[in-house]
Amino acid sequence: MNINIINKDNIYLLKKFIKLNDSNFFRYYHSRTIDVIRNHIVTIVLTLKDNIIGYGHLDFEKKIWLGICVLQKYRGKGYSKIILEFLFDYASKKNIKEINLSLDKNNIIAKYIYEKYDFKIIEVKKTIYYMKKIL
Repeated sequence: MNINIINKDNIYLLKKFIKLNDSNFFRYYHSRTIDVIRNHIVTIVLTLKDNIIGYGHLDFEKKIWLGICVLQKYRGKGYSKIILEFLFDYASKKNIKEINLSLDKNNIIAKYIYEKYDFKIIEVKKTIYYMKKIL
């Protein structure tokens, strides 16, 4: 298994992830172009052999925002944990003190995972939870 930090030499992995993303829960690239990664502190793609498994990023947009996605056929195998722990470790090394995320209220499994990693709900809007983790 490899955690690939995305750069100009391997951006094809991110493009491949975007094409493979089969989730309505992770819509980050539905309304953004790939150039948004210029604002990212780090963008990663998790691979196993030649297979794309998942994605993660830390984005700076007034606050530090977390985004992750594991492709549907790889869910339930612990890959979210690998991505999250890599991003938390990366954030700690960059002296980041808090991470934020937004989450669809109907994404119960993701909510459970984030709560397991000490994210707390700080705001609730119609269909969205806003959560924060203090590092």
